[in-house]
Amino acid sequence: MKIYLFVSFYYVFTTIDAQDSSKRRKIGAIFDRKSEHLAKTFEFEVRRLSNSDKDIHLEQTHEIVECQDSFHVSNAICNLLEHNVYGILGAFQSCALSTIQSYTDTFKVPFISLSMPQQSSSPDPYQLYIRPAYIKGLLDVVQLKQWNKIFYIYETDDGLVRLQQLYQDINRRELDLDIIVKRIVSVQSCHQMLRDIYNEITKEPLRVFLDLTSDQSQEVITAIKHDPDISNNRFHFLLVDLGINDMNATVLSAGMNVSGFSLKVPEAEPWNTQSRKKKTYGDVLVEDAVLVFHRALKKLTDPVTQIRNPDDMIKCRDNERSISFRPGKRVLNAIREGEYDGKSDSENPIKFQENGWRKEFKLPLFETRMNMQIAKVGVFNPPTQLQLHEPEIQTAPRPNITNRQIVRRITTVKEDPYVMWTEQGEKIAATCGRENFQGYIIDLIEKVSDYLDFNYTLCISGDGTYGKKLENGTWNGVIGELTRGIADIAFAAMTISSERERVVDFTKPFMSLGISIMIKKPTNKKAHTFSFMDPLSYEIWMCILFAYVGVSVVLFLVSRFSPTEWHIEDDRTIRNDFTISNSLWYSLGAFMQQGCDISPKSVSGRIVGSVWWFFTLIIISSYTANLAAFLTVERMNTPIESAEDLAKQTQIQYGVYEYGTTADFFRLSKVAIYERMWAYMTSAQDVFAKTTAEGVQRVRDENGKYAYLIESSTNEYKNTRKPCDTMKVGNNLDSKGYGIATPIGSDLRDSLTLAVLHLREKGVLQSLKKKWWDERSECGKPSAALDGSEAELKLNNVAGIFYILIGGLSLSVIIAGFEFLYRSIVDSRKSEQGFGTIVRNKARLSFRGSMDSGNPESTTPLKKSGSSGTYTYTGPTQLPGFDPYVDTNTHTQV
Repeated sequence: MKIYLFVSFYYVFTTIDAQDSSKRRKIGAIFDRKSEHLAKTFEFEVRRLSNSDKDIHLEQTHEIVECQDSFHVSNAICNLLEHNVYGILGAFQSCALSTIQSYTDTFKVPFISLSMPQQSSSPDPYQLYIRPAYIKGLLDVVQLKQWNKIFYIYETDDGLVRLQQLYQDINRRELDLDIIVKRIVSVQSCHQMLRDIYNEITKEPLRVFLDLTSDQSQEVITAIKHDPDISNNRFHFLLVDLGINDMNATVLSAGMNVSGFSLKVPEAEPWNTQSRKKKTYGDVLVEDAVLVFHRALKKLTDPVTQIRNPDDMIKCRDNERSISFRPGKRVLNAIREGEYDGKSDSENPIKFQENGWRKEFKLPLFETRMNMQIAKVGVFNPPTQLQLHEPEIQTAPRPNITNRQIVRRITTVKEDPYVMWTEQGEKIAATCGRENFQGYIIDLIEKVSDYLDFNYTLCISGDGTYGKKLENGTWNGVIGELTRGIADIAFAAMTISSERERVVDFTKPFMSLGISIMIKKPTNKKAHTFSFMDPLSYEIWMCILFAYVGVSVVLFLVSRFSPTEWHIEDDRTIRNDFTISNSLWYSLGAFMQQGCDISPKSVSGRIVGSVWWFFTLIIISSYTANLAAFLTVERMNTPIESAEDLAKQTQIQYGVYEYGTTADFFRLSKVAIYERMWAYMTSAQDVFAKTTAEGVQRVRDENGKYAYLIESSTNEYKNTRKPCDTMKVGNNLDSKGYGIATPIGSDLRDSLTLAVLHLREKGVLQSLKKKWWDERSECGKPSAALDGSEAELKLNNVAGIFYILIGGLSLSVIIAGFEFLYRSIVDSRKSEQGFGTIVRNKARLSFRGSMDSGNPESTTPLKKSGSSGTYTYTGPTQLPGFDPYVDTNTHTQV
């Protein structure tokens, strides 16, 4: 009896097991690291289809591989094959394609790829591509928009494969299209590359193919959109990926020109809603691939497709016993012959061509523009060309967030001149209430609320900071209040950064700025007595002096050796005009631009004169050009002029506000000089400021021994406040902007962006800055704006030239006196008359211009022509019978 019961139970259980095994079909999947997140979708979809279908029970197994490691890829495929899978699906980069093709063709196992379709070398490939081939559609966009030049930006080797397909289609169409290919290493480098292209090409529109992942494209476009130095309407991005609908509202809203194809992406399934993550087109492709395997295997439920004999199991690693998968061909044919209602295309069923590519599909083209949110603008339905049509969804001219019953909660940070207390607010140390505050931000809030017509309440942030990510992953400051739902909008002097953009949404910047250097204003360099010498350095003055002496000596020598300079006088004496004194006089006259009575006659002498004239022309012109600036401007000698000057010195300390984006800029920078500056600041902890006011006060207190790195707008404001002893030096270190922040997905962001753009176009933002910076300045007008009266020269600017004039006159009088006395002594000895008599006679000659006729002996002996010095006088009346002169010419060379 016991034996009978045992046999009965054994028969029942083996029968049930045999029935269950006849319904089981296992499929595998292989993903690389970048698509690892799709494994969860694969597991869920297999489980969902198994639970909803009693005729067939799907099972799954999957592998995660490193694409670059071919051994790892081979091992993963063998693991799947040895699990006796009926088919494999996968998402991977092109580097693993050849390995997967080889294994699936060898063992005849169908493989559905989620990647971009590629041509197979096999005449009967076992690879199928669930993703549509849409490279021709991208080229249709180029043709229809009449682009003749594009920039193709990619990161991985897959981008090269797609670029090759693009070139092949261009050659087939014989298009004249200029493609500039750029490979990037990171999103940050892509942003910088686009900035460089923007600055280099200033007049042409920039059409950019972004062959990046959806997340990377989103980050690049967001960075460009929020860059205050870039005019967004010059860019038009065409996404090579299918993920335009996967991006956030920052990209999908108006304000950028972005185009891209997209699959239909349904709402997230329950497994996905738990993680609050939006379903992507990759999830849809996985679901469609699982559906294709499920429907194809359901057709083949006959015993022929079952694997029962252990000898028929695939042994991937045993070369001698490796066999093909026997049902593989039937499964492949079933997939090719079938039609499947997938989720990626609601209008056309999924079908495959003989080469494994998908056929008869429709891909909608979506586009955003400067004044239009995401909208469907065309359909690509091969083999026909892309068909464009009017946008199906378009934003209203002015989005309205008006709901007077909803009071928007605005948070801000108190900082001059953005948010300041009124007299009433200061008395009570108010933290809320718009009537208690004034400043640039307060006026901006009023302008925006008037434009958009909404009510609000205003409060200061609890901790008084803009927002920094804490160690536990949360945020403090106004960013924290937005993420925690305490506030609806943050109006503050808050810098737009990528780290903040991950947790909040920003509008277009309402103010552009950059990191700048604040130092204490040095003492003005006052004009001194010899200010007229400042245009040339002392070294140049000394060189001019030596050149003057050298030229005079050379002129003297060449004149001595040149026969042309010698001539014979009337008295048969041989003379040369260029004595050493005359050479010095000639050089001085030429230098002073006055000329001289003599000039060289020889070729060599004229060469000396010519080069000296050229030299003096350049020197005098340069001196004159610089003289005006040196005499009219009181120059300040600043110890530093740039960040490079700060980094290479050790006398002046420098620091930043330790909780702001300025510190993040230096901490994250890869520029060598900024890395060195950050290393210095972290090694000297006392250089950081707890508040902006503390940093500014330290600049004022330390007498030029501390520099504060601060945002340029705040720097400019502080420089206009008493005691007016700080200044900005050098150019800005970077370029960024202040933006209005809202929680991610808020209905306010787009309206606020349009309000900011409207205020900018009307000049309201500029007038607000002028009101709070220039008109309220406590330091008067900038010294650069001098009128005519303020620019006139003072006596102390040119006193030195008067001193030289007086000195020269005095010296000439003294020398004339010495000459007078010396000649009187000589004449006294020659005429044997008293010294006093000679002095009186010469004095009478000097004052009257004539001598006493009774004392001709007292006259100074006269020199004939040929002497080095000359002067003219009128001779006395001749005595009878006395003729003291050889000729009767009264104008005699003395």
